[in-house]
Amino acid sequence: MHFNHLMKPQFIERRRCKKTNDTCYFMPVGNVRSTQGENIHMTMICRNCGIREDIFLSKEEYSTQQQLIQKEIRDAQTS
Repeated sequence: MHFNHLMKPQFIERRRCKKTNDTCYFMPVGNVRSTQGENIHMTMICRNCGIREDIFLSKEEYSTQQQLIQKEIRDAQTS
């Protein structure tokens, strides 16, 4: 499952996958950290070309997707 919907639309429109020349297929990886102002920092990686991007979500945005994000991170760490 990709998590492109968590990225800003203007970013997704500009970013092209270096491997497929299509939209990158972003998935969460690594640690999820809280920041000031009740924001959440996540690192996303394209599963095709490997480019990394950092995103910030509000507490509400993160809590909506929390179970899926944590499952995807566990799957990425075990593979």
